[in-house]
Amino acid sequence: MFQKNHAVLWLVAAALIWAGAGISIKHFSILGISFLVFFLVSRMFKFLAVWFVSYYRVKRHEPVKNLKEFLLIFLNACFSVGTPFFFFLALNETSVSNAYFLQYTMPAWVLVFAVMFLGEKISGKKIIGIVLTLAGLFFIASPNNGIAINLGLLFGLLSAFSHTGDIVTTRELKGYSYHTISFYTNLMQFMIAATVTPFFFGFLPADNNLPLLASIAGIGIMLGLASDLYYHALQKLEASTAAIISFSELVFAAVLAFIFFGESPEGNELFGYALVFVAGAIIILRKAELPFFDMLLRLTDKK
Repeated sequence: MFQKNHAVLWLVAAALIWAGAGISIKHFSILGISFLVFFLVSRMFKFLAVWFVSYYRVKRHEPVKNLKEFLLIFLNACFSVGTPFFFFLALNETSVSNAYFLQYTMPAWVLVFAVMFLGEKISGKKIIGIVLTLAGLFFIASPNNGIAINLGLLFGLLSAFSHTGDIVTTRELKGYSYHTISFYTNLMQFMIAATVTPFFFGFLPADNNLPLLASIAGIGIMLGLASDLYYHALQKLEASTAAIISFSELVFAAVLAFIFFGESPEGNELFGYALVFVAGAIIILRKAELPFFDMLLRLTDKK
């Protein structure tokens, strides 16, 4: 029990770090920092933190077994880049809370994929979870009793779909340890961002922005530490319990958005948030027929 209590605290601390990092994207965007610059700097230092922690804990990384699994790791890294990228775009078009709750519709899309392609059986609870998710989307899209299909909604859903792709590809890498996937994925995320950035975005002059870049580097280090806290919490808690606790990120993000940006839900949005939260809990706590796959609802983009 003592160890489980510590694991819960580790997971809550990780969720707070994730929420702080998430809303910081909007802060740096307001200051004129492009997403890819933010992502490149933060992921570089996150990778270094992941590498240092694994080295300190003497965790060995399994070598990639073949070309197919290398390509799966690369595809997983692409989804891991796509999820925050679309989240960033959503933040530019809608509120922090909307972007977060739209991304957290992911459990419903994972379930749809499992039913359509992996043979998971449909049931009453699963149907309820999907219906509640769709209802939540309806209320988020109609804050003042009028449907508002906008870019914020579109990008938020694309972030959720990319998150789903992350989960599906991680399932195919179940032969590797969590630390190994984290190590390789973070390395490839950095390489992808480093390759793309010079072609589309110019770096801000370092002599004028060292404090900003240093703060982004600090966020990357904290994300690396959060990844380690999350990994160790998962060793002490059931995957479904960990996933539910991870939903506290939504609460932290909403509170921080209110404190720093003065954002608060409008009209039907709060009801939509509640429906998405309940739907996620129903789907995560359901009885799954597919071994291991359900465990991936512990939010794999936290690698």
